[in-house]
Order: sequence, then C-alpha cells, then structure tokens
Amino acid sequence: MIKLIKCTPEDVEALQNISIETFSATFGPYNTEANLKGYLKKAYDIEVLRQELSNQNSEFYFAYEDDEIAGYLKINILDAQSEKMADDFLEVQRIYVREQFKRHGIGKKMLEFAIKRANDLGKDRLWLGVWEKNFAAQNFYHSLGFEKYSSHRFTMGDSVQTDFILKKELRK
Repeated sequence: MIKLIKCTPEDVEALQNISIETFSATFGPYNTEANLKGYLKKAYDIEVLRQELSNQNSEFYFAYEDDEIAGYLKINILDAQSEKMADDFLEVQRIYVREQFKRHGIGKKMLEFAIKRANDLGKDRLWLGVWEKNFAAQNFYHSLGFEKYSSHRFTMGDSVQTDFILKKELRK
C-alpha cells in the first residue's frame, strides 16, 4: 500500500538523504563527479532544505510503500515556484522515487495527489520541468496528460542543460 505523509522540519535529515540518493541515481551517470557533488552540496544543504520546508507556499510529502520511504514529492505555489508562472499554476518541483521502488505506481500516485492538492488550492494548471534526455519520465508525464509548454536552462557546475517545461490543464 502506498501512502503520502506530509514532511515536517524534523524530517530534514531523511529528506536530505533521499534527495541525494535519488538525484544521484537519476543524474549522476550523465554528469561529472565534480558537477554532481557541487550541485548536491548546494541544493540539498540542510539549511536550504529547512528553509524550503518552512516556506508556506511549498509542501513536501514522503511516499511510503508499506513502512519504507519510497520517494518524495515537492509542490510549490505562488512565489515558491522555481519559475515565474501565473498564480493559477501549481508546480511539481520534485517527484523522486528510489530505484528499488520504481514501476510500483508511486510516481503516478504522487502526481494524482499533486492534482488533488491543486484542486484543493483552486489552481487550474500543473507544471513541471523534465530533463530533455529523460525520455522515460517524458513518456510517463505525457501518458498522464502533460504537454510541452516551454523550456528552461538548468545549470549544474559547468554543464548547461535543457529542461522541458510540461503543463497539464486541470480545467478545460
């Protein structure tokens, strides 16, 4: 059984560990060790995560399969969004699943939950960024009704990469 539980400030160390684990597994093979280490140190610093957890316009949820943390979801609204977007958008900034839990329906469950939160908050659209070379994730998002909207640059050390911005209309 999969359940989502909202993270609290007391979860910051577990959040840091799973962030580093999942980001490294997904993007480590495609980046230099120096670029990866620099990014992980900056993005998943305990104090950075504490600030993100305390932002009233961001929410983190651990996804549990049985009693083990399988991944996590981070959503943002308003000024917490990582790109300037209209107020009727909810951003799915992070949807990370640990390797041993992939293809268990956890990502889909997290996106369904994000849609529910968007509806609860009166948002009309969801958006997320996905690396241009992560074809499996792109196919997954497209299967759930996301469409390419635009793109932005993602910098990791001396590597500049492109993320596609995908959106899903909730009210048509």
